[in-house]
Amino acid sequence: MRLLIIRHAEPEPLSDACADCDRPLSALGRAQAQCLARAYAREALDAIISSTMRRAAHTAAPLAQALALPLRQESALAEIDLGALTPWGVAERARWAEVTARWSSGDLHACCPQGESLVDVVKRVEPVVHGLLAEPSEHGFAIVAHSVVNHVILTALCPDLRPKRGQDLGHNHAGVWELEGQGWTFQVVRRDDTAHLEPATRRR
Repeated sequence: MRLLIIRHAEPEPLSDACADCDRPLSALGRAQAQCLARAYAREALDAIISSTMRRAAHTAAPLAQALALPLRQESALAEIDLGALTPWGVAERARWAEVTARWSSGDLHACCPQGESLVDVVKRVEPVVHGLLAEPSEHGFAIVAHSVVNHVILTALCPDLRPKRGQDLGHNHAGVWELEGQGWTFQVVRRDDTAHLEPATRRR
């Protein structure tokens, strides 16, 4: 089975003006989503699944349309809840860096005020992925989700990545991780691939 684990394209910045779940893609992000759809329009996939967050669904929709597949949305694939860590300013970025540093040191229960920990995300994401892998599939499927959620998926499925749970694996906007395997054991074929993005759609 082949899996494509895709991060959403670039969204509008986090702010008080728009709830995190409703953030749309930026103009650059919309162009990235179209590049993704064109590059993977001939892929053999059985399903396209995205989180219910707007930026993920709007990244996945052009790909689903190009492949003539329905877009399935899963609320449990939403990005980590940052709790009180909004708006996204200098102080909030520093607090988030503290949380991720604690993850890297092994404290996966670290979280933002009123937000989720990495352990919380694992508890809601892994059952969804387990269910998807149990479905009949001839070719495989694509998941379009978020940085932390995709981190959980990758470290759950790939034995080589499991020791790195909590560490930064790197995942660019519209980046694609390609996995091959069966059951709960997969190998990385391509890591955070952005070759499909045209030069004008790459963030400098």
